[in-house]
Amino acid sequence: MASIDSINPNTSIEDLLGKIMPEFAAEKLKETGAAQQLAGTEISMVVNVGNSTFSYILKDGSSVDCKKADMDNPMLRLNITEGDMKKMIETGNLDMILGIQNDINKAKYNALKSLKGSFIAEVSDVGGSVVKIEAILNNAKQPQSIFKMNAKDTAALMKKEQNPVNLFMSGAMKIEGDMAFAMATQPLFT
Repeated sequence: MASIDSINPNTSIEDLLGKIMPEFAAEKLKETGAAQQLAGTEISMVVNVGNSTFSYILKDGSSVDCKKADMDNPMLRLNITEGDMKKMIETGNLDMILGIQNDINKAKYNALKSLKGSFIAEVSDVGGSVVKIEAILNNAKQPQSIFKMNAKDTAALMKKEQNPVNLFMSGAMKIEGDMAFAMATQPLFT
């Protein structure tokens, strides 16, 4: 797999979550050499899309286990409607889903392990359509923040071409809800 941009707009949700996402994560881990930093760690994530639920376990920064099933107490749970996921695939706006795996390191692991709360990412595309992704960290729905951005800025954030502080200060990212929690999530995106 070359990049997020090369994913076919007709890709099924099953293929994206069950095949492409774990392959993309394994490729990124290999590229970044995450195994050295993440030895002895385990990161768990669940992605719920409509009636489909996939769970992922990343062990020691070197292996990715994917199952079409739920798991108890994941570090990160993403909830997305089926319609929003289809829009994301069709428009190629998958950075918020697949970009999570970019540059996984010990600082991100530590932030992910310690954060409790949730946020909703509202990402708008050039046509004005908005998709919502709910992220629940360590089974805590509160405190909650809402991040509003366009797809171009979301892609830049996930690719490390922008940082959250600059996007917020420039007005490209709007934040509602618990501001302290929103600021605490910054290590996940830098």
